[in-house]
Amino acid sequence: MPNSLLAAALSAVTNRSVITYDDYSKGGYDGCSQLDQKALHQSHLIGGRVPTSIEKSSYSPRQYNDIEDKQICVLVKTLTGKTIELEVNLRDTIDQLKTKIQDGRFMTDYGISDRCTLHLVLRLRGGYVPPSTALFIHPNMLAPSYDYDFTQIDDKGMTFMRGDFEYKRPCGWKRIALNVLDKYENNIWLGANAGRLSITSSAQNEWPVSYHGTARNNCKSIAEDGFLLFKGERFAFGHGIYTTPDIDVAYLYATNFTHEGSNYKIVFQNRVNPNAFVRVLKKETGVGEYWISPNDRDVRPYGICIKKIQ
Repeated sequence: MPNSLLAAALSAVTNRSVITYDDYSKGGYDGCSQLDQKALHQSHLIGGRVPTSIEKSSYSPRQYNDIEDKQICVLVKTLTGKTIELEVNLRDTIDQLKTKIQDGRFMTDYGISDRCTLHLVLRLRGGYVPPSTALFIHPNMLAPSYDYDFTQIDDKGMTFMRGDFEYKRPCGWKRIALNVLDKYENNIWLGANAGRLSITSSAQNEWPVSYHGTARNNCKSIAEDGFLLFKGERFAFGHGIYTTPDIDVAYLYATNFTHEGSNYKIVFQNRVNPNAFVRVLKKETGVGEYWISPNDRDVRPYGICIKKIQ
């Protein structure tokens, strides 16, 4: 798969001009920065509210006063990997922290505390993207030997397992592998070198596979839809990362983009910590299965799936 297609896909999800390393090497992009892989991953995980035993539909002055009046420091990390320190108050709203994020809820509702790192996606007004703000894809970000073309594959009648959960492979899509080997404490979560008995079986202690899209379906993100679908449920945590093991559900939230006159969609493929997420089955939502992880550290994107649409 040409890297120009990946660059177009990442331009769509980041709202920045993303170029290939070949284009960058030709010159003319003074000030262009390398796209930071981990920052890209973290900034495009889709978090949102999770129903708890006490629903807060509004915030009264008393609730505001219950929040500690305390100055803290948060770290804002951009897509280039640059980190900016900000002094804020726990009583500040998300709107005050970054006017384009979410709603008027308090930072404490999102678990933001002292020395937290927030991942920032800059969106420029007016659509103009000067060359100095462009990002380039370094070859070290990718693992082409693990790319896989699922476009002509039909898994009907077969069941694949990863992390002891069913792995619904992205049939009909092309998967671009990200270079995540040796990026964490070990490679067990990937099932690497773990003696898999067959391509359909799980490796010991590997993490199961999920997907997420970064766009909106009927004006709602996967997290917002999930919150509405799960209102009959109660969880121990009030904010979570939403993904799904079904790429057909992720397709509803896939970002559209155009490349060389053709239309495509993009979703991220992840591994999810099986010891942390809450599983909500399709029979409960009526739409599809959702997984909710309490922490972004429990969701690790390792592939980008792209599908050509008519």
